[in-house]
Amino acid sequence: MRISRFGDLKWLPLVLTGGTINAVVAAIGLAFPAAASAQASPQLHLTNKWLECSFQLDATLTQNAWRQFTGEAGVVTYFKPLADARPMGHGRFEVSVIQSQTGIDDRDAAWNDTFVHPDSTHWLFEGDGLKFPGLALRAGISDRTDVGVYVTNNPNANYGFVGGQIQRNLGHDLEKNWAASARVSFVTMYGPDDLDFSVYGADLLASKTFAVLKRVSISPYAGVSGSVSRSHEKSAVVNLDDESVLGAQATVGAMAQIGMARIGVEYGFARVSSFSIKIGVGHN
Repeated sequence: MRISRFGDLKWLPLVLTGGTINAVVAAIGLAFPAAASAQASPQLHLTNKWLECSFQLDATLTQNAWRQFTGEAGVVTYFKPLADARPMGHGRFEVSVIQSQTGIDDRDAAWNDTFVHPDSTHWLFEGDGLKFPGLALRAGISDRTDVGVYVTNNPNANYGFVGGQIQRNLGHDLEKNWAASARVSFVTMYGPDDLDFSVYGADLLASKTFAVLKRVSISPYAGVSGSVSRSHEKSAVVNLDDESVLGAQATVGAMAQIGMARIGVEYGFARVSSFSIKIGVGHN
């Protein structure tokens, strides 16, 4: 079977150019090796309209599967923190590439009946999870408030996602290096004719920073979040009610800062688990 490029970072927005960024992208891709699946697989829905797996609802999609898709897609596309609770500071910024892997099963009707594929061996992914890349920009607009945007787009398919976040620092002990923040975010899908989808979330984060060397620090963090995922179908082949699915997630992660470079890893405990990695550069 050929692996779908849904999780291939080379279709990230073309604003990421140059040898250094290409090396970063390659490194992230190597962090998520594929594994063969031995379980039985359903028949794929096929079209030659797109080169990659794309959103198109099938007539066999049920309300239960539609609701499952709504809840699990909320975890897949959630604008994850991938940062500690400290404020960035006014005028500081960060640009990063992100990849998340989420433990969905693309053989479930929730995913098989919401996607079409270019041929009968072209799965949404191979292995144990769906890889989801993106580009993020974050900036401090005050001493305590940061804002961020997120975007991903697959030019070989029919979809993309865009999102935003605001993070407000609730407390920052400079002597003990503890910090706590609250965060709100959203992500919405654009492109497909058959459906609308979005997810909204709120997080509470706490972190502690440890200085390792000059201009080198590590900040473990933990958080909890609540979310609501919303879907609306616009297809002529099904007649499904809109779904709004509440979700909850616990998060643990760590961010390492080495001069202008930032590396973050994060694991999310939710209805489907997720693992995310971020590599970025920023103005200190």
